[in-house]
Amino acid sequence: MRWALPVPERADVVVVGGGCSGTSIALQLARRRAGHIVLLERDGIAAGATGRSSALVRQHYTHETLARMALRALGIFECFADVIGGESGFRRTGFLVLVGPPDVDSLAANVAMHRRLGIDARLLRPSDLTALDTRIEARDVGAAAWEPASGYADPVLTTNSYAEAARVLGVEQRVGVEVTRLVGGDGGITGVETTSGAIETRTVVVAAGFRTAGLVAPLGVEIKLRPIRHPIGIVQRSRGFGPPHMAVSDRINGSYYRPEGQDLTLIGTTAPYDGREDAAVEIDRSPTTDELEILVDRFCARFPTQDQAVLRASYTGVYDCSEDLQPLLGPLPQVPGLHVAVGFSGHGFKLSPVVGELIAEKLLDGRTTFVDIDLFNPNRFAEGRPISSQHNYSVATLG
Repeated sequence: MRWALPVPERADVVVVGGGCSGTSIALQLARRRAGHIVLLERDGIAAGATGRSSALVRQHYTHETLARMALRALGIFECFADVIGGESGFRRTGFLVLVGPPDVDSLAANVAMHRRLGIDARLLRPSDLTALDTRIEARDVGAAAWEPASGYADPVLTTNSYAEAARVLGVEQRVGVEVTRLVGGDGGITGVETTSGAIETRTVVVAAGFRTAGLVAPLGVEIKLRPIRHPIGIVQRSRGFGPPHMAVSDRINGSYYRPEGQDLTLIGTTAPYDGREDAAVEIDRSPTTDELEILVDRFCARFPTQDQAVLRASYTGVYDCSEDLQPLLGPLPQVPGLHVAVGFSGHGFKLSPVVGELIAEKLLDGRTTFVDIDLFNPNRFAEGRPISSQHNYSVATLG
């Protein structure tokens, strides 16, 4: 009796990672008819760093390409049900950036750049803040940037909407399947090995956060990422505070304050390295008491009437920080057919609608039209081309 050998499973594209980037990429590949697409996720859709994102949707960047991407992404969040399908939970609160006197000139230059791109951004003097919100302490503020159209969204809702829209278009999603090895040959990528078997493919996109570096390393590709764990606290504002405040990036005190519902505020840190390096990214960890005290103190300093605010919850999120704090997007020329979307350093969620478009376009057409994705070439550090901005701030912050 002759036994037939099993036919190897094949896919046109395998996407590794079920966060906001991976699901957005899978959706956009499906919309462009990239063939049989398989998305692999070890734990669950939005189960990793995406699910712990503060999900700010803002346009304030110091680099023009990122600002262009953020403007386009905001437009998608504003019409999410029509453009993507499903819900994103987007809430327009406005977004305020506060800087001290040393950074006034840089802020003014960046706001001018934003306005040239079509972003509704306004430069405010400290005295203007009182007219915007009397509850904000402005005595240490040199200037502010105000974006009335920005806000925040729900990262879990958004990512599940990407995933569902992709599923409807035929993307096969396998949750609970871990990629154990990427397989490469002389001609490039040839497949992936997983906990449920091997898949032959000539195209793989890895969007697995910090774990991306470990997956590509055996193929001779070095990606330097630092996993920084950031504390996040949620306080209940005092009774009588009034309506929710706008989202605030306080680049003087080093924190952001994002409203959550009607009476809560989510507090985190603005500097990407303001946290603990922790390679155990899958483990849930709580902030320390000292970390939470610092966060609450910063919130009360910016909103002085909140000295009676009550801490209600806390958790930590993880940033996959690249060497220049900007994403690594696109193909890895060392291994033809292998692409990455990683190193977002804390601003991946807000850019996710556009990242999906760019990766799909680059993969299928070899180029991008909206912005030049080659700026984010994963090999740029080896080539001596880290990304820099003309008008950075005195303290490194997210974008």
